Amino acid sequence: MKISVDFDDFSPLNHRFDLLDKIRDRYPNFKVTMFTIPWEIRLSPDTKGTPITATRYAPWVERVIKAQEEGWLDISIHGLTHSPREFETLSYQEARNRIITGQKMFANRKVNVNNLFKSPQWLSSGGTKQAVKDLGLTLMEDGYYNWNLKDEMPKGDLIAHGHVQDVMGNGMEESFFRLTKIPQDVEWVFLKDMI
Repeated sequence: MKISVDFDDFSPLNHRFDLLDKIRDRYPNFKVTMFTIPWEIRLSPDTKGTPITATRYAPWVERVIKAQEEGWLDISIHGLTHSPREFETLSYQEARNRIITGQKMFANRKVNVNNLFKSPQWLSSGGTKQAVKDLGLTLMEDGYYNWNLKDEMPKGDLIAHGHVQDVMGNGMEESFFRLTKIPQDVEWVFLKDMI
């Protein structure tokens, strides 16, 4: 049995490394894909947001890089700022610029990103879809997973989806007890290897 687990909304202010460490204690071969916001504005204490390029987030960046070097964390882009309906009405050029800005922010901090992209709230304009394709990325749309972590675990190979924060019943803490029911002999893989 193979399983891929991914969580949305990973950022310097929303990461739950404490729970990730508990999952890794239980499953030493655990792997996770995090849809990550390089310039989070929703949870920011000020109007500048939380760009991962800010010096104050260096410890978070270092933790991410270490997890990538250890081979258990994969990063995907989840918009640029996660502003409400961020990619729903963007033109091709606007979407392309936002995605490239996010890629550059990650590259500036030496954080590796895969080729998966997910618009916040699954909302992607036609221009966004074309920009994602032209940039050589794969657009993740609602329904790619077969296990929403708010539900009981189905049988067979699994693509599990949830959120870092507790929201919609599939937050990391909300679904932690379901994650601990995964068989010990499961093969953990990144989402990019299941798509």
